[in-house]
Amino acid sequence: MPNKKLGLIAILVGVAASNILAGTITNYAVGDVLVCFREGGNDMVVDAGPISTFTGATHNQRIPITQYTGTQLAQVGTNSVSWSAFAWLGNNTLFMTRPRASLNQQSTPWNSAGSSQSGVVGQMQTIPPGALDEFNLLVNSNSTSTAVIEEDNSDGNPNYTDGQSYHVALTGAYGSDWDGKFQGNPEMTTPGNFVTKAAVVRSDFYQLSSASSAQGTWLGYFELNTNGAMTYVAYPTTPPLINAFSRSGSTATITYKSGLYGTYNLLATNNISAPLSTWPVVGVLSNGDTLTHTVQDTDTTSNKFYIIQGQ
Repeated sequence: MPNKKLGLIAILVGVAASNILAGTITNYAVGDVLVCFREGGNDMVVDAGPISTFTGATHNQRIPITQYTGTQLAQVGTNSVSWSAFAWLGNNTLFMTRPRASLNQQSTPWNSAGSSQSGVVGQMQTIPPGALDEFNLLVNSNSTSTAVIEEDNSDGNPNYTDGQSYHVALTGAYGSDWDGKFQGNPEMTTPGNFVTKAAVVRSDFYQLSSASSAQGTWLGYFELNTNGAMTYVAYPTTPPLINAFSRSGSTATITYKSGLYGTYNLLATNNISAPLSTWPVVGVLSNGDTLTHTVQDTDTTSNKFYIIQGQ
């Protein structure tokens, strides 16, 4: 049998961005997502809107966080700035970011901690009234009802009468991890040369049930651009990871991992120059887990090229 020319490519197809419905610091509601920044002298507390907007999005939906401006973030900093996103519900369910060590690799999920999550909620609950204290006093003239630039230290600060700054709520007497009440650090810190590095940073967003101690549910990730703009990507399709590819006779065997969300198809053609839209689907691939799977295609054609497409 003649040698067969074989090719395999993994591609990912995205969807268009959408707008988000915002809440406000002046009328904060439990379940609103807070995105907070800090770097020394100032913090910024942003109400990015109800958690339902994030959990109700479609897979790969990109939601721009438009509740703050670049001018406001500049009051805190973009280089070496630490930031996190979080929310809580009345039953102590938590939503929490975990920074990625590698841009395109999901972080290890947080674990739910059951009823003990109430301690973390207690720390978080002090942030909206603290930001409102600073907003009502107009401590920083660039503050708005959706993004308040506040003083970093609320301890002993007479401007804070009803709550705490983001920094103090996060660190507490313990020094980090929501005053030691949480299992780790939810913050991503940008490099010192972030604005000139030309590379975004990402932090995964997890839902942590208060009813169990199971692994948290991955919902998507927040992405901060070097220009200070932030976007949330919901239920992202993961680029398929191809572990192995072999051929025996006329049967090609592809070993791969797909992702938790989206759909994945195996496309094939004997004409590498053909437009991708004309490549036929020869297999529907497994998804919804991070396990290794195999798919086979049998064809006696002497030239065959394959693509795994996620969308």
